[in-house]
Amino acid sequence: MSSIDVSLILPLRDQEAQTASTVRVAREIVQRVPLPEGRPALTSEILALDQRSGDNTLSVLSVLHGQISSLRTFQDVEPGRAIRRATTLARGLVWLVMDHPIDPELGAWGVGQVLRGHRAAVIPGEMLVVDQPLGVTVLPRMTGGLVSAQKAITRHLRGQNLQPVWSPPSKTGAAHRARLFVRGQLGRLGLGWLDRPGSLD
Repeated sequence: MSSIDVSLILPLRDQEAQTASTVRVAREIVQRVPLPEGRPALTSEILALDQRSGDNTLSVLSVLHGQISSLRTFQDVEPGRAIRRATTLARGLVWLVMDHPIDPELGAWGVGQVLRGHRAAVIPGEMLVVDQPLGVTVLPRMTGGLVSAQKAITRHLRGQNLQPVWSPPSKTGAAHRARLFVRGQLGRLGLGWLDRPGSLD
C-alpha cells in the first residue's frame, strides 16, 4: 500500500451525537495545515474505529461514507484497543489521534509541527500527533485511549531525552485536569476501555 501524508485516527465508542462533527473536523484539519508555496495539498485518510458501540455511532458513520471519500470505518474493535488496531491500518506519514471534535486550527498546528520535523505534538486530552516511525514503535504495545497514548509517547520520548511539542488544552479547570489524570491511569489498571471522553462524567 502506498503511503499518504496524514492518517486521522478516531477511536469512537457510544458517541453518536459527536461522531459526525468529529469526522468533519478531521477532514477540515488537513485542509487548514499551512504548506510551503508550491507544495501540493496533503493527501489524507480518516480511520474511524468503532469500539462495539451500543448506540447509533456506526449508523452515523455509514451515512458519512457517502459524503467523505477518505473515510474508512472499522467495526467490532475491542474497547481500549482502537489505537493499537489503527497502527496496523494507518498509511500516513503523520498520524493524528482524536476522540472528539477539537478546534481544527489546533489540529492543523499539530500536524504542521510534525511535518516540520518534530516527533510528536500533544494537546492533553484533545489530540496526539506523531510521525509514523514513532507511532509504530510505541502505540502497538499500549492499551487504552487518547490520554493513555499521549502518556506512552511522552514517556518514550523522555527516555530519549526528547519531548513532544505541547500546547495547553482548551479546558484548564481542576476537574478537567483530574479527569485527564484518571483517564491516563486506566490502561495500567486494565480499564483502558474507559479512556474516552465522557467516561468519567
